[in-house]
Amino acid sequence: MKTHLDDHEMTTAMSGLELEPAAEEHLASCLSCRQQVSSMRELIDARRQSLEAGVPNWDQQRQEVLLRLSSASTAGERYRRWVRPLLAIAAILVAAIGLRVLWTPPPADRATNAEIPVEQILAEVDAVLADDSIPGFELIEPGLDDAVFENGTS
Repeated sequence: MKTHLDDHEMTTAMSGLELEPAAEEHLASCLSCRQQVSSMRELIDARRQSLEAGVPNWDQQRQEVLLRLSSASTAGERYRRWVRPLLAIAAILVAAIGLRVLWTPPPADRATNAEIPVEQILAEVDAVLADDSIPGFELIEPGLDDAVFENGTS
């Protein structure tokens, strides 16, 4: 004869399904196994009841949400009554200022085609490059001043 029911037989007994004749006979004669099955059934029933008690009242919650929405919509209407005209005025001002900036002609006293002579720019660049006091612009090898390289540069 077996000592006690195994887990599978215990689960079968707790769910109320039919056990094998040997397991059924053991359950009828063993107080420990019966108490274990009974305590597990009570635990499952208690959990089921707590889950059913925790089911929310959806109708009540729906009514609360609808009340909040209706109160929020009246406050939102007051807010929208002022915001939309202000946004429209701001948009008109931005457009007017932008158009004014884009279509403003340049002042008449400013020269439109002021050119610096190219010779003056080249003379300033040559003067800077000829200055040996600037680090990095000195000649690497002074004997290469008149040298012509393979690519034709000097």
